Amino acid sequence: MKIFFVGDIFGNVGRRALAERLPSIIDANGIDACVGNGENVSGGRGMTKNLFRKLRKYGLNVITGGNHSFSVADNDYSFMEEPIVLRPLNYPPKNLGHGSTIFTLKDGRNIGVVNLMGRTFMHESLDCPFRMGLEEIKKLREQTPIILVDFHAEASSEKAALAFYVDGLASAVIGTHTHVQTADERILPGGTAFITDAGMTGPGSSIIGMKPEGVIKKYLLQTYVRFEPSEEGAMINGVIVDVDDNSGKAVSISRVFERVTFKGQFSDD
Repeated sequence: MKIFFVGDIFGNVGRRALAERLPSIIDANGIDACVGNGENVSGGRGMTKNLFRKLRKYGLNVITGGNHSFSVADNDYSFMEEPIVLRPLNYPPKNLGHGSTIFTLKDGRNIGVVNLMGRTFMHESLDCPFRMGLEEIKKLREQTPIILVDFHAEASSEKAALAFYVDGLASAVIGTHTHVQTADERILPGGTAFITDAGMTGPGSSIIGMKPEGVIKKYLLQTYVRFEPSEEGAMINGVIVDVDDNSGKAVSISRVFERVTFKGQFSDD
C-alpha cells in the first residue's frame, strides 16, 4: 500500500495547493490512501466543519490534528465525531472526537491511523503518548498490520524516541507541528518508516505560515502581536510511504516537496 501523508495544511494557500495538486500526485505515484494534518487549515489555527468537508473533497481519506484542533472560537465541533477526522489520542478523555481510526479502502484493505501529541515544550500535563500510543497500535493491529502514526510534537528527540519505541509495530511514524520539512527520512531496524517532520503545505514565503512582519515584531517587542497568514509562495510538503500489505512493514519512504504556481481564480464552493 502506498500512503501519501500531507504535512500541516496551512490556511487558504495550503487548501488551494492541495486542491490543485493532490489528484496529480495521487495519479503519478499510484497512491492508495491519503492522510493529512488539518489543524491549521482555518487561517492557521483550527478547522471548521465546512473546511473539513473541503479537505475530504480534495481527496484526503483521514485528517489528523494537534494542539490547534479546537482553536476556532464558537465553532460547531460536531464534525469531530466523524470517524475519519482525528484529534490527539492523549487529550483528556472528555474531549469530542477520536484519537485513532481504521479506514477501509475500496478494495477492502484497511489502514489504521493514530494521532498523538508530544509533551516536551508543549502540553506537559497530557497523558503519555508513548504508553497510550503503544496500547492503541496493538489494538489496531488486531484489524490491520498497516498503522500510520501522526506524532504532533515540538522536540525532535521526542519524535524519534516514539518512533523507536513502536518500531516494528507501526508502519510509519510521521512527525508534524514544526512546519519545516526535515531531511532524515529512514526506515528503522524493525521496519517502521520515520521522518522528524513532514513539513507544511501552505505559504512558503512565511515564518511557519505567517507573514514575517508580525512575527519579527513580536520578537523585537516581546508583546502580543496578532499574526496574519501569508499568501505567498505556495508549496506542498509531505512523504510517501510504501508499506507491505502482509507484514505492515515499510518498504520505502520518500519526501515530497513541490513549489506550486497558481493559475487563474480558485473556487471550491
